[in-house]
Amino acid sequence: MNEIIQSTVTTVLVSIACLLVALLFWFLLKEWRQLGAWIAARKAAAEAKSAESIQNTLWSVAQEAYAKAEHALGELAGSEKMDVALNYAVKRLRALGIVVNADEIRAKIQEAWVKLDKIPKQQAASVASKEVVAEVLKEEINRAVQR
Repeated sequence: MNEIIQSTVTTVLVSIACLLVALLFWFLLKEWRQLGAWIAARKAAAEAKSAESIQNTLWSVAQEAYAKAEHALGELAGSEKMDVALNYAVKRLRALGIVVNADEIRAKIQEAWVKLDKIPKQQAASVASKEVVAEVLKEEINRAVQR
C-alpha cells in the first residue's frame, strides 16, 4: 500500500513539475517576443535617427555646393553650375562616408538653390519696404513741422 501511495505521489509531483516547466517556458517565450519587439523598435528608432542625420548632412552639403557654384563660379550657366555643385557634393559626401545616389543629391541642391536664391530678393524687398516707410515718416514729420 505504501508503494502505491508513493508511486501516485511521485507521478503527481512529476506531473506538477512538468506543468510548471511548461508554464515557465511559455512565459519566457511570451516575454522573449516582447523583448524582440522592443529590440526591433529600438533598431528602427536608431535607423530613423541615422536617416535624419544623413538628411541633415545632405542638406548642409547641398547648401555648401550651392554657395560654391553660385559665388565662386558666377559666370557659368545654370546647368554648368549644377554640374559643379553636384560634383562638389558627391566628393564631399563620399569623404564623409555617405553614399547617396546622384538624383537625390541633385534634388537637394535644387531645393537649396530655390530656397537660398530667394533670400537676397526677400532681403532686398525688406530693405525697400523699410526705405519706403522711412520716406513716409520723413514726409509726415515735415508736414507736422510745417504746421
